[in-house]
Amino acid sequence: MTVELTARTAAGRDLVALAERLAEDLAGRAGAHDRDGSYPFESIDALRSCGYMAAPVPAALGGLGVSSVHDVIVASGRLARGDASVAIGVNMHLVVVQNLARRWRMARAAGDQRREQLFARSLRPIARGEVVMAAAMSEAGQDLTRPATRAERTATGWRVDGHKIFCTMSPAATSLLTSVRFLDDDGIERFGYAEIPADAPGVRIHDDWDALGMRASGSHSVTFDGVELPASALRGGFRTGRLVPYLERNLDAGLFHASASLGIAEAALAAAARPERIGDDPRARMLVAEAAIDLSASRAAIARAATLIDDHHAANPAGRGTDAEVTALFAQAQAAKTFVN
Repeated sequence: MTVELTARTAAGRDLVALAERLAEDLAGRAGAHDRDGSYPFESIDALRSCGYMAAPVPAALGGLGVSSVHDVIVASGRLARGDASVAIGVNMHLVVVQNLARRWRMARAAGDQRREQLFARSLRPIARGEVVMAAAMSEAGQDLTRPATRAERTATGWRVDGHKIFCTMSPAATSLLTSVRFLDDDGIERFGYAEIPADAPGVRIHDDWDALGMRASGSHSVTFDGVELPASALRGGFRTGRLVPYLERNLDAGLFHASASLGIAEAALAAAARPERIGDDPRARMLVAEAAIDLSASRAAIARAATLIDDHHAANPAGRGTDAEVTALFAQAQAAKTFVN
């Protein structure tokens, strides 16, 4: 019997079961897409149609209501067993959705109806399957809290110029959540997020991704050349150079990356450890045993980090917690990511 990670909530268990069914379907196409370097649009369509892309959206807003980071991570690992390229792309979408859902719950707990409604406005189209988000965050030689991509004020809103790399799932995205640097009304430089339609004039998604084994993740680079946006497209933010607000918004991002690696490891060990493959070869048996040990430790590391984040959210329903707590949690998640990867 294989002891694997399991969901802790009823909604999470349903999501894991859904991910297992989807993985079987995805697996039949994964190899062909990687060989061809083609994008698996049909796989993304399948995930959208069944509601998987809206897993963290609260049930009250039309989603599957999986609020547990741990449970979404477990489901992501299951999905990666079938096609890790698809899973890592979907994970970039889920990181954003999970953060939006967390912000919605925080506003609700604090009684801030204005913010609650604003986040609900973003989450409902996701629940309806109308929005697929790719995270346009990474930059060459970047400073994490000072994006080189800039948003400049115009008479009608904003103009965005910049270049992003590793924009995973960009071929299927309807919206690019883009980190930008801008000046607020007081002339203070801030880090913010702009929601940019993927088909907006001035957006160019470059066909430049060709990583063996991950060709179908669609992690292309993206250029924004004078992209015009309405004032409402830019939201959130904190002063550039401040680290804790950045860490808090990305607490679980590393675990989503690690979940794809975990799924790869689980599928690989299942394939390698078949009796007809290893037979009585002592060297092969030793290698399988070592892999099983590594997998057991990886499961423990990722589950503990995800559970710590769930516990932190439960203890801080209306706020982010202390700077020390956020920093320690981020370190735990990144340690687990590094170990699992």
